[in-house]
Amino acid sequence: MSVTSITDKNKYLLWVKSGGRCQYRGCNKSLTQDILTKRNFNQAYIAHIVADVPRGPRGDTTRSPLLADDINNLMLLCDTHHRLIDKADVAGHPEPLLLEMKKEHEKRIETVTAIDQDRQSHILTYKANVGVFTPELSYQTVSQYLQPDYFPAMADTIDLSLSNSVQRDRDAAFWSTEVANLEAQFNKKLLQNFAKGEIKHLSIFAFAPIPLLVKLGTLVNDIYKGQVYQKVRTPDTWKLDDDKTEVKYTVVEPANNSKIVALNISLSGGITDDRITSVLGDECDIYTIKIDTPFNDYLKSKRHLEDFSVIIRQLFNKIKTEYGATTPLHIFPAMPIATAVELGRVWMPKADMPLFLYDQNTANGGFTKAIEILNS
Repeated sequence: MSVTSITDKNKYLLWVKSGGRCQYRGCNKSLTQDILTKRNFNQAYIAHIVADVPRGPRGDTTRSPLLADDINNLMLLCDTHHRLIDKADVAGHPEPLLLEMKKEHEKRIETVTAIDQDRQSHILTYKANVGVFTPELSYQTVSQYLQPDYFPAMADTIDLSLSNSVQRDRDAAFWSTEVANLEAQFNKKLLQNFAKGEIKHLSIFAFAPIPLLVKLGTLVNDIYKGQVYQKVRTPDTWKLDDDKTEVKYTVVEPANNSKIVALNISLSGGITDDRITSVLGDECDIYTIKIDTPFNDYLKSKRHLEDFSVIIRQLFNKIKTEYGATTPLHIFPAMPIATAVELGRVWMPKADMPLFLYDQNTANGGFTKAIEILNS
């Protein structure tokens, strides 16, 4: 047990640096409020990294008295982790490890509190069943990815998902059910708040079949400020980096002699034209946007997404000029999550062509039309 009387100055400084939360790695528990009763009281323990007495945990004959009231040697901890490092597992918590935990925590608190008030963002989540996989999105999972650009406007997400759905994307009723729910949830949870100015910025995390992601993008649109996040497999993250390395998007145009027009988006995988003509017939013009080597994890930087946004906007304009604003554009997509949402965001409901979105499902024999998005 500590025998040192820590100065008020260092007590207050430690509380500020820790943000009033446990500094043990992975804990971050608030030390001012009981989680059950919501009553406010001090639950914190001030622990010494190097004990203030030589025989204490990590103590040292010379250094213990020198560091006894040194802010760099103090950690704010909850009861559980105070007991863990000083009694239950002293050997497993050497000085370098605790110093590393303290540094990480205080750097994170400093980063978050340095963000300007106008950098707050509401977290929007949407998930739907993809094949047999039901994704998990939670505030705890995604909120970390906002920093250092933004901080959460509230300690929860605005979730537009249909809860406990048993339908899968191979089921005929899946698409109409999901679209109806998505529109209803958007109108209920976002539309009025946007109109009132209560939501300034959205951080968008979504995991769903591509047609639904495009639909989500059309609802959010580019009128509202927002950032779309991408699930990256390697490294495992939701955050696109700031790398300026270019990905070359190539657009291949048809001869323009048919009344039916399709868009082949081959980014996360390649789609051959015969898979499209088997659905629409041979009398269709197919535009293609692709990269040199399509694969699932190509989208890693913000520039890759920004460049795609420019390319798809230009392509919408070109196809509309060639075929007219009332001709449906049949879209066959193999693309990352963020690009699908971004495609929907740049589509203009009053000016662009209707979008007929197709979904690839082996259980249904290939591509089938999933959603129609009509212009207004």
